[in-house]
Amino acid sequence: MSTISRSLTALALAGVLSGGAYGATNADDAQINAAVRQQINGAPSLKFYSISVRTFHGAVYLEGLVDTSVDRSEAEAIAGAVPGVMKVYDELAVSGNG
Repeated sequence: MSTISRSLTALALAGVLSGGAYGATNADDAQINAAVRQQINGAPSLKFYSISVRTFHGAVYLEGLVDTSVDRSEAEAIAGAVPGVMKVYDELAVSGNG
């Protein structure tokens, strides 16, 4: 096996292993992100908020402003219940207007 072939094999193996080490792939993240957005937008108490959802390697980040801590907890629970979500980082702020 040539040096180039060994190098390419090593790079391919490293790519496979690193994907497994981090969990979700970009395609998985896109599916998780879409599912979390759909669930949050479908919740009657949350659908009027502008909640930003980002997903990276199965970790979901929620950002935005909600009126109550109950709304904040609901958004976090909804995100955490979506299949494939490894962790939820709740960065939602509560305005206290509710």
